[in-house]
Amino acid sequence: MQEVGGSIPPGSTNVRVRRSMPPTLTFVPGTMCDRRIWEPVWRELNGRFPVGYIPIETTFTHDGMIGLFDTAASVGRKLNLVAFSMGGYLALQYTLDHPDRVASLAVIGTSAFGLSEKEKAERGRALKYLATHEYRGIPPSRINPFVHPSHQSDPGVVDVIRAMDRDLGKEVLMAQLRETTTRESLEPRLRELDCPVLLVGSDSDPYLSPADIERMHALIPHSRRELAREAGHMLPLEQPAWLAARIAGLHPAGN
Repeated sequence: MQEVGGSIPPGSTNVRVRRSMPPTLTFVPGTMCDRRIWEPVWRELNGRFPVGYIPIETTFTHDGMIGLFDTAASVGRKLNLVAFSMGGYLALQYTLDHPDRVASLAVIGTSAFGLSEKEKAERGRALKYLATHEYRGIPPSRINPFVHPSHQSDPGVVDVIRAMDRDLGKEVLMAQLRETTTRESLEPRLRELDCPVLLVGSDSDPYLSPADIERMHALIPHSRRELAREAGHMLPLEQPAWLAARIAGLHPAGN
């Protein structure tokens, strides 16, 4: 069998060419998200890559979430992680702690620098309120800051956010707020990352500035960065075609 890039004997007419198989991409959701956050991206990838999914929403502790990464890695091949928001922070942690288990990493809407004091305070107030009140679901006033104004009336965005929030419910919300609020800055370790890394942000994401994307890019040796226009934090729902193209660009074998 003739490998791609090898010389083909003169006059050969029956040479088989072995093509590289596309890698399996393993997707990770963010806070109060499940696999529905990724379904528009999967449709845009159109079967070019096998996909896996790490259901961090099914466990209520940080150690449990990391354990699901271990389970995904136990099949014996390195992971190609594609992770969103909180899931992206966990994926960065996992890659730094287990570089031998990760082949590539794409993080979307994720800061490696931990939460701001304002975000921590907001989460603390939310946990205190939820401990004594019924949770009635996410209101539009909470959805809108996550979404660019051009998508705030798009049912393919806001209805999915509401549905995930409704189905996951108060118990998952409290667990995720409690277990992932104390995020140490990973800045001192970012230079240790030795696999290809894709950093993706949006021009209207209130939780990740373009400056933070540039800062991470400067620290991570094998990184590239991409910035979506007219999109907020919920980029996988807001611009799935744009995002799918960037994810695919990290993996030439699937193109």
